[in-house]
Amino acid sequence: MSGKRDRIERAHNALILKAIAKGGLSFVVQPIHDAKNIEEILYAECLARVTDAEGVVHTAGAFVPQLERLVGRFDLDFRMLDMILAALTANPALTLGCNLSAATLSAPDRFADIFNRISQQPELASRLVVEITETYPPVGAAIERVKMIRALGCRIAVDDFGTGFATPAHLLQVSADIVKVDAAFVRDIRPGHNGGDSLYHLVGFASCLASTVIVEGIETEAQLEAARASGATHVQGFLLSKPVALQQLPQTKGKFGLREVG
Repeated sequence: MSGKRDRIERAHNALILKAIAKGGLSFVVQPIHDAKNIEEILYAECLARVTDAEGVVHTAGAFVPQLERLVGRFDLDFRMLDMILAALTANPALTLGCNLSAATLSAPDRFADIFNRISQQPELASRLVVEITETYPPVGAAIERVKMIRALGCRIAVDDFGTGFATPAHLLQVSADIVKVDAAFVRDIRPGHNGGDSLYHLVGFASCLASTVIVEGIETEAQLEAARASGATHVQGFLLSKPVALQQLPQTKGKFGLREVG
C-alpha cells in the first residue's frame, strides 16, 4: 500500500508542478476581523491556490506539505512572497499576510533570498505580516532570523498556535506581534476547574506575549462569542469572510488597521 501511496503522491506533485510552471499558481485572501467590531479589518492573509490544466483549483492543504518535501526543486515561499510584494506595490491601501515556513528560516541561503526580497522594498515592510508556519521547529538561528525580518518593519505572526511545533515553549522564544490560535481550540472548548475554559487560558497565555491574538476557524455565531469571551482581539473564519480573489476584497477607507499591532 505504501508503494501505491508513493506513486499517487508523485503523480500529484508532478501535476501541481506542471500547473505552476504554466502559470497556475495564485492566491486568495481572507480578512482578519476585529473581534468586537467585525467591520474593521486588520489585514488579509494570502492563501496559495494552484489551478491545473483541467481547471481544477487545488487549495494549499492539498499540495503545500508535499511541496515542502521537494527540497531544491521548488520553493513556494519565494513565489508567494514575490506575488504578495507585487500586490502591495500596486495597492498602497493593502496590508497582507504571507506564510513563511520555519524550514525556510532555518536554511541560510533560502533565508538570505527572502530577506533580500523584503529589504529591497523597505517601503512595503510595514504592510507585510509574516506568518511563521511551524511545520519545523524554529530553533537557534531561525529565531534570530525572525528578529531580523521584524527589524525591517514587518509584523511577525505565529500561526496555528497550540498545535505542531507552535507550542508555548517556542512562542516564548519568538518575538511575535501577533499570535494566531489554531481553529482546533475553538471547535473543542474544554471547561476548566476555575470557571475559565481551554480557549480562555490559551488566549490568555498568548496575550502575555503579543498584543494581538487571533482565533482562527470561526464558523458559527457560538464560536465567535466564545472567541470574544476568551479575550481574543481578532477573529478569522468562514462566518466572517470566505477566501476571495484579491480583486473581490471589500474596499475599506484608508489602510488596514495595523496601527493596532505591536
